[in-house]
Amino acid sequence: MKRIILIMLTTLIISLKLDVYASSKYINGVIKSTANMYSNSDLSKRIYSDTGNAITLYTANPLEILEEGNNYYKVYFMYSGFTYTGYVSKSNVLKKEYEVDDEYINELVSKGFPLDYAKKLAILHAIHPNWTFVPSNTGKIPGGMDFNTAVQKEAEVVSRNLIDSANTTLRSTEDGAYSNGSWISLSGSRWFAASRQTISFFMDPRNFLDEAHIFMFENLGYNPTTQTKEVVNKIISSSFMKDPFECITSSYVCSIGTHYYADTFLQAGIDKSVSPVHLATRAIQEQGTKGSVLSLGNGYKGQYVGYYNFFNIGASGKTDEEVITNGLTYAYNRNWNNQHASIYDGSSTIASNYIKIGQSTLYYQKFNTILLNYSHQYQQNVKAPFSEGYNTYVNYYKSYASQDEWNEAVYEFLIPVYSNMPASTTLDVSENADATLKVLNITNCKLNPTFQSSAYEYDCYVKKDINELEIEAVATNSLAKVDNISKITLDKDETKVQIGVTAANGNKSTYIVNIHKIDTDGYSPSEIINGIGYKVNDKYVTNIELGTDISNIVNSIQNKYHFATLEVLSGSSGKVKTGNKIKIDNAGIAETYSLVLYGDTSGDGEIDIRDLLIIQKHLVSAKVLTNEYLKSADVNHDGTVDIRDLLLEQKHLLSQYKISQG
Repeated sequence: MKRIILIMLTTLIISLKLDVYASSKYINGVIKSTANMYSNSDLSKRIYSDTGNAITLYTANPLEILEEGNNYYKVYFMYSGFTYTGYVSKSNVLKKEYEVDDEYINELVSKGFPLDYAKKLAILHAIHPNWTFVPSNTGKIPGGMDFNTAVQKEAEVVSRNLIDSANTTLRSTEDGAYSNGSWISLSGSRWFAASRQTISFFMDPRNFLDEAHIFMFENLGYNPTTQTKEVVNKIISSSFMKDPFECITSSYVCSIGTHYYADTFLQAGIDKSVSPVHLATRAIQEQGTKGSVLSLGNGYKGQYVGYYNFFNIGASGKTDEEVITNGLTYAYNRNWNNQHASIYDGSSTIASNYIKIGQSTLYYQKFNTILLNYSHQYQQNVKAPFSEGYNTYVNYYKSYASQDEWNEAVYEFLIPVYSNMPASTTLDVSENADATLKVLNITNCKLNPTFQSSAYEYDCYVKKDINELEIEAVATNSLAKVDNISKITLDKDETKVQIGVTAANGNKSTYIVNIHKIDTDGYSPSEIINGIGYKVNDKYVTNIELGTDISNIVNSIQNKYHFATLEVLSGSSGKVKTGNKIKIDNAGIAETYSLVLYGDTSGDGEIDIRDLLIIQKHLVSAKVLTNEYLKSADVNHDGTVDIRDLLLEQKHLLSQYKISQG
């Protein structure tokens, strides 16, 4: 009996070992010519992307083949970060089957890769046996840093990770990123803060362990075997860099004569010990295939003509103009007056400031979780490693003569490893965590503070005779659900209303509105102005300190006079300036007032030499002041503008006297 049990155990152990070390099949597909993607096997219905465009894949795009029909393959593929299952014509696909050695999975795990990493890398090993995968522990901590901590650090500054997609579900609704139903552009006109879900997806290395996207983890040190002039030429052949350029006598670090971009990238790579393929790809990532103001040498608004900044170094700012001006100023200060200088010197910055200190992959240049210095990151574009890595792959792939030659190529990848990772991350809207409102209105009840998606508690005040209110609450994300509260009965003086919002992934938030029934105040607009500490005289408001933000006046009135309606007619934001106008309506009386800062005769909110000159011109009748500007010139408040006001303005500028606003 014991012998029978022993035999059974031995058989079980052998069968288990066979399961562990068995080989499995993987059917790989590569697009060999432009291919439309379909949702049905008869290839009649197109698949559409997250932004509503019909999906077309191009040469070199990899696929996993799931099923084969007479004229189609059923495939699994990634497009713009989203994954799809669909159909494609067989004629557009190069198919090859591989044996995946499951024993290699154990080998990868023993090297320090988590199992879910190892399973995907084993497939790549089957296709590319000469590729080397090195686990890179994030934070240089054994096993890697906590993934959720890394995402939190990346997301805590909204401008750190930006996205330009028209898909608004990928955008953040946090403070500084979103206001009153609108997203705030943070770098130029089309870049917005990425949501935590988006950041988490693009930071998760497991999403990109496929043949194309793994190149975001390529070791970017110089490798003469794979990083050849031929590959560089492939990268730039359809771009503004396909033609040569000329250097003249005055050209900085560039010999006189004709130069080719591929030679410049290759020489920079060799001299700086950095991949020339990376340099060329980075230039196109930053400048686009047609080039930009920063790389075409035409200058900007008549300045910086003949200066170049191919890698957009120092080109940061909130507006397009700031980005361009800062980038060209950087080039001008370094005398990059030709293409060679910009590429050759700029590559030193990439090599010294990034690659040589440990940020030696596209991934780490964007997400600095190797050195834990989240402010030292090359770009704000959250998708940069994804798109730049894919472009690198395509150009490598096209440089080989055959599929077999490509499969035998040698590359090394430094793959970030984290601890405490979620089971998966996704961009799918079904996992969207946004539980905010973009609209919250209550009829006849003004919210205080003014509604913001990120503020969750408000007060509002109604008259004693109001017994019912209507609520309008609209979720930011169309798949989020809002509690069905359309009407509120007010049967007491204090009513608390709670409005629940449930995100697509189940995340919940609650907005609270405290409704107060009070008697009307009956104050006139002038009494309201005086009641918040300012002075009214003949429709002019004074006693406003220099530097006061106009929002302070608005908030002071709304916080104290709950039924007053305030409209800012000019200068709706920023510091108060002479000439700003406000309209107050309360107790059936409406008045419009001009704001006055004594001494600010120019209306810019400051007191400087321009104001002194304006008073001087008024006194000699060269430029006569009127209305609020005349009022502001009466520096000593005696009702007349004369030489004494001019002298006091001058003394103020010399710090010998301080103009009183009272």
